[in-house]
Amino acid sequence: MKIKATDPDLSTIYSRIKDESLDLQPDFQRAEVWRIPKKKLLIDTILRDWQVPPVHVVLNEDSMVQEVLDGQQRLSAIRDFMDDRFRVDGRIEPFDDDLNDLNGMFYSQLPNKVKNRFDRYAIRVFEILEYNQGEPGELFNRLNESLKLTSAEKRNAYVGALRTQIKSLVDELDINDIDKRFLGFSNQRMAYHDLFIKLCYMLEARSVTASFTEKQLNDRAREDRPFATTIVSAVKTAIKVIGAAKEELDEAGKIIHVTKASINSWLFFIAYQKLTTRKFEENSLIEAFVSFEADRAYYRTLNKAPRRSYSLGYEVVNELFSIFGTRSTSRVTTVSSLVIRDSIISLFYYMYQSDSLSEFNSSKASSMKTLIESLAVSDKPVVVVVEEFADDVIWEAAL
Repeated sequence: MKIKATDPDLSTIYSRIKDESLDLQPDFQRAEVWRIPKKKLLIDTILRDWQVPPVHVVLNEDSMVQEVLDGQQRLSAIRDFMDDRFRVDGRIEPFDDDLNDLNGMFYSQLPNKVKNRFDRYAIRVFEILEYNQGEPGELFNRLNESLKLTSAEKRNAYVGALRTQIKSLVDELDINDIDKRFLGFSNQRMAYHDLFIKLCYMLEARSVTASFTEKQLNDRAREDRPFATTIVSAVKTAIKVIGAAKEELDEAGKIIHVTKASINSWLFFIAYQKLTTRKFEENSLIEAFVSFEADRAYYRTLNKAPRRSYSLGYEVVNELFSIFGTRSTSRVTTVSSLVIRDSIISLFYYMYQSDSLSEFNSSKASSMKTLIESLAVSDKPVVVVVEEFADDVIWEAAL
């Protein structure tokens, strides 16, 4: 790995950001987590002509684009200031009369002398080139050891095909207008990236019971072992289905908020269908999502499901909604919860679509028939039947 040092001024850096020859990658590292007060503090540092820590970039020799490895928060703050997104705070201590005169000004309002001095402020940039796989990511993690990065942030530092795949899935959410208001959580600390790599791992194993450790995922990112394109395509299809369902819910005036746990289960359920069955009914899946989430929202509000004909019975449906809610808010990542949420979604799909069992692969169809029969004939509480079923699924997967 070679490292070349340069000292471009802020005017040059800003131009490179704007013409995309310097890629800040807004979802790279920790996404843009600096709040306005911290951004103002950086601008104050520059206006005082104090030193700013160097930036590390990785040169993509195919496109000749520099990708920011370390320093994204600083460069994003500089870009935002030069875009007039926030003002100078001239009251930051230690107090300075000259800076106080600039208080409340946008970049475009700065006196020409001050603006010229700001534009000519230079930042040391270390450009990384001729590197081996994993070296830039290792450098990033060493530079940020004290920041307590999440596993997803560490993984995303490893440039390669796997990172590109996961980023494309995060981008797909935006394309389909699926945001934190609908999901109930944001991509802060790269939560979406974390969701997708784990989802793809389970789909690769064709099972929600697939076990993995953070080390395994981190090693995979370091070694740059991407997922099969069929898996990534299936997840994109699942996102598209949920996006279409959200659009229907919005048009009907139904405000729905899912959770990280439930969206993970829905994405797995739909993508798994795409991967394992010949009969993939996109419209049926959209309808099922709309019906399930609308009915579940009704249940959360009134503590009962809407009155309609359910083939498993009204009381059973109420219990299933209760179990799903519990397993979506506590013990959400246990294998049993993953199996239970997937099974309940499958049961409702069966109830919403009369011929849906034919859309499951033979193994899942057989498994769901067993659960449906158990719910029909067992004297045990619904929660016990469902939990025992999940235990059997987990046991069989372990054999």
